Amino acid sequence: MLAQSSAHSVRRYILCLAWASGVFSGAALAEAPSAAFNQEGYRLPPFKAPVTAPLPGVTTLDDHAFQALVEAPPVILVDVNALLWSDGLFLQDSPHLTIPNSVWLPNVGAPALEDEWIDYFTDALDVFREYAEAAPLVFFCRADCWLSWNAARRAEAMGYEELYWYPNGVDGWQASGHSLAAVCPQLPAHAERATCEP
Repeated sequence: MLAQSSAHSVRRYILCLAWASGVFSGAALAEAPSAAFNQEGYRLPPFKAPVTAPLPGVTTLDDHAFQALVEAPPVILVDVNALLWSDGLFLQDSPHLTIPNSVWLPNVGAPALEDEWIDYFTDALDVFREYAEAAPLVFFCRADCWLSWNAARRAEAMGYEELYWYPNGVDGWQASGHSLAAVCPQLPAHAERATCEP
């Protein structure tokens, strides 16, 4: 009970820190041109560009707030870095370097998802929450990456709560002096086979 209360205090501190730094306030962010988004409000390519739109319902984390959250487990870190997919296979046989203890869910930050990819995304999030029901879900990729913005927005639209977005992603973590870990993508049910070895 004490650990749960401590984790709640840390999360409340993070919310205050994010608000105070201006990153939690949608008013501090400029709206991006509507032509850059699809009808559902998800960012279209190019995805590697400064993120200039607010993200209602999701707490935005700077480097310090992210570090504080990681140090108060449980927390679910979701890397959404893109990965080429063709004929039932991810087209990469080498692991991806990311923030330690993260799960890699490629392509869930695309502007539109087919049903099998929506199932992949929701099945993974539901499994994470089964093991840690109230744990924050933190979405990230690299700095200036709209894919993680899309993924966090999608999770919010699907009704998930305790959502966080770390816009500096892998780049911010590494720039803060932290090491990276190798991870293979979590396979969807419709994958032919694994192509990545840890």
